[in-house]
Amino acid sequence: MKKIIITISFIILIITPSISQCNLKTTVRPDGNVIKYFNPQPVIRQSEYEVGISIYKNITTDELMLNISVLFKSMVPKKLTKNAIIQTTNIKGIDLVPLMSETIVMNGRDVSMGLYKIGKVDFEELKKYPLKSVFFYLEGHLKGSTVTENKFVLKDELNCF
Repeated sequence: MKKIIITISFIILIITPSISQCNLKTTVRPDGNVIKYFNPQPVIRQSEYEVGISIYKNITTDELMLNISVLFKSMVPKKLTKNAIIQTTNIKGIDLVPLMSETIVMNGRDVSMGLYKIGKVDFEELKKYPLKSVFFYLEGHLKGSTVTENKFVLKDELNCF
């Protein structure tokens, strides 16, 4: 009996962390598309801005997207334009095509949000390797940096799908 209790406790301790990382949220858009998504996690903190990223999945179209959210601290807000460039710890870089971009005020702070299409090859790369750097364009000017925190965020989130 004691062995059974210890075994069950051990299984619960192993399974619980992997379940908690899949904190998906769901929204049904007015056009009928069902979107599952994660809240953005910070990956870069600069004096002028902070960058958060997360995964979105359109369940209706089976399309995966990368959300890049830029919180402006000491610079004039700008819209995300052009492609996003992601480097993982592997030698391959990823170039993601933008699907949409908006600049909004959230909780009294200026934020630019962009969604970028994740292809099948990109999915496999992001699912296997932690982040090394994230670069994006703010109205044509390249910004970004080495990832300083949450390097495994995309890997963890993609493993939930």
